[in-house]
Amino acid sequence: MPFYTTSSKVGVDLNNAGTTQLFALGDQVQSTGQSRWVYVRAATSVTAYKVVAISTGGTCGMASGTDVLSGLLLGIAQTAIPASSYAWVPIEGSPLGVMTTGSCSVANLVYIAASSTPTGIVSISASGSCTMLGISLLSVVDTAGATVAQCVLTFPTPRTPGGL
Repeated sequence: MPFYTTSSKVGVDLNNAGTTQLFALGDQVQSTGQSRWVYVRAATSVTAYKVVAISTGGTCGMASGTDVLSGLLLGIAQTAIPASSYAWVPIEGSPLGVMTTGSCSVANLVYIAASSTPTGIVSISASGSCTMLGISLLSVVDTAGATVAQCVLTFPTPRTPGGL
């Protein structure tokens, strides 16, 4: 689904990555679907629809359990971002795509893999590192492999077991 900015910044392209930095890292814009996007530079290649961890300096990479628990800003890339390229990543909005694994329903909590390997994929497996508050699925997913589901994104944050 194409996204369009509703902010007054000229030259914003929410649907494509580029090799030239056009804005300050960390800049934010509003968009359709009541979404908020942040301008980032990919430290490594990022696959579309995967959760990314965004540093305070504006660089990002696919999120690992370690990244999630470190308190970094989280978003979901809506397009592939080659390493060292620039793009806009949503941190809030609907409907957005997110890569999931396993069977998920709209009422399930979602988790991210507990490993330090950055996968950026959410699942309903409680073996994940923590509950991802702020990612609510809008559709049922029933597949053994990874697939894209529609979600509402509201500033995703982790909740560790036993945490608030």
